[in-house]
Amino acid sequence: MKQGEEGYALVAAVASIAVFAAMALTILSATRMGIDDVAAEHDQLQAGAAADAGVARTLSNLLATDATQRWPIDGREQRFSFRDARIRVKIEDERGKVPIGQLDEAMATRLLEEVGLQGDRLLIARDSLLDWTDGDEEVRPFGAESVYYERAGIRPANGFLASIEELGSIRGFDTQLVERIRPIATAYTARAAFDTKFADPRALAVMEKGGQVGSPVAIDRARERDGQRTALAFSDATDVAGRPLTIIVEAKLPNGARAVRRVVVEITGRKDRPYLVRASN
Repeated sequence: MKQGEEGYALVAAVASIAVFAAMALTILSATRMGIDDVAAEHDQLQAGAAADAGVARTLSNLLATDATQRWPIDGREQRFSFRDARIRVKIEDERGKVPIGQLDEAMATRLLEEVGLQGDRLLIARDSLLDWTDGDEEVRPFGAESVYYERAGIRPANGFLASIEELGSIRGFDTQLVERIRPIATAYTARAAFDTKFADPRALAVMEKGGQVGSPVAIDRARERDGQRTALAFSDATDVAGRPLTIIVEAKLPNGARAVRRVVVEITGRKDRPYLVRASN
């Protein structure tokens, strides 16, 4: 073989080796990524199972015959471990939240101010919310009725909301705003009266005339939630029956995998069907 041909063959051989090496590296990387993906999926499933166990334990606690042993339903946090997972649980009384479908203009204004809205954004969201929940087609100055939503294929409820998530369909609302409202407002109490006993301090501020978080009642409630006062307790088992309750469970593994469950339940007091699941995600 001539010298030039030998040089070409050597270059070709080196190039082939480089190509095969690159292919091998790609396959190895893909394999490692696949292994990592499987491991991550396994961790996520484990965290999800721990969160589900947290929901089950919370339900068992709520169904306990000794009412004094139940966890508080005013949003204070409970912590425990399940295998390797650290579990955090909060139980919120939906009757202690702002009934989103029963607001007048003043209460709607206070609610939106409480979550940070002001100016035109507040006026648009407030009037659109009131238009969404009223039973007519008269558009408020900054609001919206059926005509506004037709192009998007959305039909206003003209009544009670089915869920807090429904707020996301209303003019002036977005996902971030809905999440800020979620802890203090509810769509699950329909015509049931607002109950101050386990209410969030911010919900109290919205529902009180001229209310503010700095009011005496709201301050007392904030102190109770922070553990500065004796925990509120049920006087008997009937207090929990018929109340829609939101169970929020977060499970976290040592490697950082995390799962959250949010379940709205209603304790029935019946032996054949002790609770109903109103919503879950």
